[in-house]
Amino acid sequence: MSNQAANNSENNNVTLVLFHNDLRVADNATLLKASKISINGKLLLVYASSLTDILDDKDHYDAYRYDSIGQARQQFLHESLADLNASLIQRGNRLLYLQKGDEALNVFTQLSNLIAQQQVTDICISQTADYNQNKVYDLLQAKYPEIQWHIQTTATLFDELPLEHLPKSFTQFRKQIEADYDLLHAKKDIATYPTPESLSPMPKAMLNRSEYFFAAQVFDKQVQQQSNFKGGESSGLKHLDAYFDSDAPSTYKTTRNALDDWTHSTKFSAWLANGSLSVNTILNRLRRYERDIIANDSTYWIWFELLWREYFYWYAVTHQEKLFWFKGIGQHAPLTQLDKNLLAQWKNGTTSYPIVNACMNQLRTTGYMSNRGRQLVASCFIHELGLDWRYGAAYFEQHLVDHDVGSNWGNWQYLAGVGADPRGCRQFNLDKQTQQYDPNGEFIRQWQGNTQKSD
Repeated sequence: MSNQAANNSENNNVTLVLFHNDLRVADNATLLKASKISINGKLLLVYASSLTDILDDKDHYDAYRYDSIGQARQQFLHESLADLNASLIQRGNRLLYLQKGDEALNVFTQLSNLIAQQQVTDICISQTADYNQNKVYDLLQAKYPEIQWHIQTTATLFDELPLEHLPKSFTQFRKQIEADYDLLHAKKDIATYPTPESLSPMPKAMLNRSEYFFAAQVFDKQVQQQSNFKGGESSGLKHLDAYFDSDAPSTYKTTRNALDDWTHSTKFSAWLANGSLSVNTILNRLRRYERDIIANDSTYWIWFELLWREYFYWYAVTHQEKLFWFKGIGQHAPLTQLDKNLLAQWKNGTTSYPIVNACMNQLRTTGYMSNRGRQLVASCFIHELGLDWRYGAAYFEQHLVDHDVGSNWGNWQYLAGVGADPRGCRQFNLDKQTQQYDPNGEFIRQWQGNTQKSD
């Protein structure tokens, strides 16, 4: 009797995975955990769009409110979810997609109803640096205290901050990490989690609830043609192989500042940002390139950039809501303000600075901008236009296919002089930068940067 009761109890287990920035099946500790604890039960695999809309207005600044994410970013996310759904179907389940619609129920309420109706017993999530996403998790935990939560690490090189305190600057962080954890040159590859071969089915009551099933969506063909990024784990792995099968890694340090060439930087950021690729997978591929092909300053610089991403992840975790404060983590607010006309010129690429206009036109069209371009348009935004840096960060969040909350908001703070840069705010000479990175004006012509602001 006792064994039968135990089996019945196990069979009543309903586990829910709430995907966020972990849209993959390989090296995904959260999905693997869910597959194990649901082995004798049922499994719900959910992506909830716009979940943070439930937060009160007091938790948001006007600076980072926008109606919807840009089309290129939306397309990349949709492609990523489609690829994830295909992988889940291969393993005996499928993705459930909750989104805003015409109906009165917001996404948080939809998710709450799903949890209650299906009598969820366990929820699996990935650790995130997203302050607002974590607030939603707190609300769910408070609403359903009887549910057991399982939190795994899927986005970082380290399961927790590997140092006693986060250093005030990236340089200090990098030096300490490289002294204590030589991941680039460790004897063995970085451990990754195995991919589940099969997944438990969803509850029978969900089989006919097709309104929850993820469905394909058609996007504007012009945007598809302009963007070289294709979302999804499968595309991310193909790009990873193509990049490391080329000579590009061996010249990365000298080409990474190019404004508009697909091969001149790694382009891993988009797949890293929504978790279609794991950072450990990329690091292992880099280690292999150094072993088999060449190890030089350029290959080291790829590691350097992975550490930069790591630093700003823990920066966001450490400073939480201060990531969005006007004065950042500093004591003094910057001498900037909001001018709606200047903000519109910056967004629309109609400022007095052709290089800035070209970069902004590229961003609106493709959802991407080079690292050098981001520094130039942010410097212009803060110094030449004198605008509140948070509005620039919010616009990047809306449009970038590789938006990552820590990297985006942390880097804007860095450039605005209210963040991790010990030297204070940074200003770039736009004329000098144009001569250095677009001496023949090819980039400006391609992206129609010569449009001047109207009188």
